[in-house]
Amino acid sequence: MNRRNMLAISATTVFALALLAAGAIGAPKAQIKKGQLVGDWALVSTNTPNAAIPNDADDGYLVFERNGRFSFAILSSKVPKFASNNRNTGTADENKAVVQGNIAYFGTYSVNEADGTLTFHITRCSYPNWKGTDQPRLITSLTAQELKYTNQSASVGGTAELVWKRVK
Repeated sequence: MNRRNMLAISATTVFALALLAAGAIGAPKAQIKKGQLVGDWALVSTNTPNAAIPNDADDGYLVFERNGRFSFAILSSKVPKFASNNRNTGTADENKAVVQGNIAYFGTYSVNEADGTLTFHITRCSYPNWKGTDQPRLITSLTAQELKYTNQSASVGGTAELVWKRVK
């Protein structure tokens, strides 16, 4: 092999490595289609390892409609009943348990199909700081039966990883 061929091979190799490092070739980005989300999902698990407050929510439901609307609720079965049997007269501890154990919100949603980002455009939320905000979630896995995503700014602080299974 002559010197000119060696230089050509070296230049091609360097160019290919540069493209690979820049993401132009190699493993494709996850492609998520908005229609894949449509339907009902039941909570499988939540993981909030860096949360300021531990999340013991163990039941949840998420609905994505074809028209772009969604409804989300996560509730803890560990929240005690109110002694007064009246939610308007709960004690400070009872009310605190409700706030820390439950979250619900609804609005519209969008998907960036190229990078796998789901964004909740929240109309109303039981956590008032999220009312009227956009809340992005990075979809880490989506199959016909399972949805996994990460919330980088959970309402309890830190990062939350949620796993959902499709309801038939």
